[in-house]
Parts: sequence; structure tokens; C-alpha cells
Amino acid sequence: MRVKIENLHNMCENNTHSLTRVRNYFLVNGHTVSDADSAADMVFVGGCTVTDLMRVRCVRNIVKMMREQPEAQFVVFGCLSAFPEELRTMAASELKRLHIVTYQECHALDRLTGARIPFQAVSANLLHGHVPYQYRIGPSDSYVLIAQGCGNDCSYCNIKKAKGYVASRSIEVIEEEVRELCRNGVNVITLLGDDCGSYGLDIGTDLPALLTRLASISPALKFKLFTIFPSLYLQYASQLEPFFASRRIPYVCLPVQSAAPRILELMNRSYDPDLLADAIATIRFLDPEAYIYSHFIYNFPTETREELELSVAFSRYFDHCVFIAYGENSATRAAGITPKVSRQECDARTVYLKELIRQKRLTAFLVPQT
Repeated sequence: MRVKIENLHNMCENNTHSLTRVRNYFLVNGHTVSDADSAADMVFVGGCTVTDLMRVRCVRNIVKMMREQPEAQFVVFGCLSAFPEELRTMAASELKRLHIVTYQECHALDRLTGARIPFQAVSANLLHGHVPYQYRIGPSDSYVLIAQGCGNDCSYCNIKKAKGYVASRSIEVIEEEVRELCRNGVNVITLLGDDCGSYGLDIGTDLPALLTRLASISPALKFKLFTIFPSLYLQYASQLEPFFASRRIPYVCLPVQSAAPRILELMNRSYDPDLLADAIATIRFLDPEAYIYSHFIYNFPTETREELELSVAFSRYFDHCVFIAYGENSATRAAGITPKVSRQECDARTVYLKELIRQKRLTAFLVPQT
């Protein structure tokens, strides 16, 4: 079978990891895989649902592709598959060619394709076609997936609808994958999850226990931590700090999202920015070379200019960060928070942040619309 893989959000590490794993799955099962095969028998699509606008864009792309390739079967996989309502409005003839497979139902791929090697047995380490936006995260990173889903409940996020509560891989399975990479000469592993801090909440363990086990494989191994929910980092800080002291964690992403306590409460992110600032200072003391990254959302409903300034000021605790404009997602509780920041004010804040970046007063990558 000839398979074409379409990544509609190649800046997302988790989406790109899933599609790289799909690529490997088809290859080990003897299929031909391409990113540009107009005569493919099957087109495999992964997209994004972080906002309504992003979801609509993805759906429109799928409809367009199905009309351009009328003989191909289409599989929608990953986050986009959890929001099939728009896709199911297609004509009946097109729906016959459309297969929607969620993360929880990935075993259905084996029935659909008649696979000899099951999807669950296939891994991915180097991300195919990834376009990185985070500094010190790039195409040469060796990723190991540790969990899907999330144990948190942020008001603006629909990852739980897309993937569910955190589903952790066993320490033994992760350890074997890391050992294999180590045998192949890899000494820096990027641990990947929607929230690495949620690892183990479902299986009676935690991230520090996983790191302790993996660090015992080789004293030369280092681990980048893709993201850790700040409150969970604060919970585990005393157990994670020895890894920073021994220079075993060269990179960590702590997605703050806002430094304004009122906005954090609306986001349902319960942590004290002052305590997080102290924790970051401790990391700096233990390992001055550790690279610390963060995410911020601006224009969150009801956010004032003064609250935006708190985030701008807090961003200076990090080596680099991304400021992402809030985008409405009707599937989240945040959609019901009013008043929204006006379009005129949104645009003015974007211009302001761009100017701060130009003047090198803000070290950030800006995403003005999603």
C-alpha cells in the first residue's frame, strides 16, 4: 500500500511524534510512505485543535485533500480525531472513505491496515518534518515518549478531551527504549509528554522515580524535560534538584502561562509565581548552564494591561519563552469567561510585544494568532 502522511501542525512536538510513529509503523509493515504522493492509497492526517480557528483550518484542509484525491482512504488521527463533528458533515460518499482514530483507539489501526507488527510495538525517536520553535529543541533531539494526556485541568485547554487523563508508559518499557538509544551512542534524551510532570499519576509512580531509574543506565546520560506543569515542579522540586546539581538536566520547560494571580485562578493553574521564581533561582544556582524555557498566554479573557506586564516581567526569569495570543476554543471553560479582550486591544498588545522583542527587552518568540 502507498501511504501519504499529512502533518497539519508540524510545530507541535507531540503531533509530529505521533505521525513519525505512524510513518515507522507503515514502513516496518512493508508499505511505501511519502509526504507527497498524489496517487496514495491512504492519506494519514494529524492536526491540531488548540483553538476553534486552528481546528477549522485543519478540517478545511482535509476536505480539500479528499476532493483532490477521490480514490484514497483518509485516516484522521490524534487530537483532531476527538472533534469529528465538522468532518462528519461531509457528503456520504466522502464519509465512506474517512476513518477517525483517536489516541485511545490506536489499536484500530491494526485492523484497518491488517498490520503484522502492531502500532503499540512501534516507537519514534527522531521527529520527521518537525519545525521547532523552542530554543535548544530541534530536529536532532532523540525523543522518548513517557506519557499521553494530562493530569491537570486548565480552563483553556482541551487536551483531556483529545487524549484523556494521563496514560503513562511503564518505567520498564521506557527504560528499554532509553537503553537502546544509549547503545546507539545517544547521551541526551528528550522526555516527551503533554505534561512530563503528570507522569506516573495513573500508575503509582512519578517523574523523579522515572529519572532515578533512567539515570542509573549511564552516568553520561542527560535528560531534557519537555514540559512540567509548574505546580507539579514545585511539588517535586526537592527530588529534581539533585539532577540539576549533577548537570543531568540541561533543559527544562516550565510553562507559566501568566504571572498574574487572578488570571492563573481563571486558568485553573494553582501555583504561586513567587515560589516558582525561587525554584528557578535554585536551578540557576545548582546549574548555571541549565536552559530554562517557558510559555505565556496573552489576551486571556479579562486580562488587563497591568496583568500582561506581570507576565512580561516574569519572563525575564527564563532564557527564552513563547508568547501566544489567546485563541477561543468553544470546547473549553475559558470560552465562557467574559469580557474578552477587544480585537483592537489584542492587536495593540501584539504590536507592543513585537516592539519589546525588537528592542531586546523581551526574549521571546511571538505567536499573535492561533
